[in-house]
Amino acid sequence: MSTLATTNLKNPSSGTNNIELETNGDVTATGSISDSVSNVRTPRRTAISTATTIADEGVYYCTSNPTLTLGTPSAGTVMTIYNNSASTMTLNRGSTVTAMRIGADNNTTNNTSLTLGAYSTTTITMFQAIFALVTGTDVS
Repeated sequence: MSTLATTNLKNPSSGTNNIELETNGDVTATGSISDSVSNVRTPRRTAISTATTIADEGVYYCTSNPTLTLGTPSAGTVMTIYNNSASTMTLNRGSTVTAMRIGADNNTTNNTSLTLGAYSTTTITMFQAIFALVTGTDVS
C-alpha cells in the first residue's frame, strides 16, 4: 500500500492553494465551491411572486401569496418556504408526489394541497421522491 502525500491544487492566477488533500484524508478548501446551481455552502434563495412549480433544494421567499406546486424533487431534497405576505398561500403536491403529509399532526392523511399561513415558515422534506413531509409554523 502506498502512502498518501499532501496534495495541493493551486489557483493558476495567484499561485495560492485553494484545495488541499491532507495525509489523513481530510480535504480543505478556500474560496467559493459551486455546482451548476449555486455556491454549495449557501442554500440557494429564489424569490417567487407568481404560481410556480418547485423541486430544487433551497430557500423560497414568496410574496403576493402565490400557489406553489411540488414538481419532481429527489429523495433527500429539503426546501424551505417563507410566505412574506399577509395572506395564506397554497402548496399543491403535484403529479409525481403521491403522498404529502403534515409532520406535526401525527396523522397519515395524504393531502393533495395544504394551506401555508401568512408570514409563516414551512419546510418540505422529501423522504422519497414520492413522499413529502411538510412542517412549519402555520400549516393546515
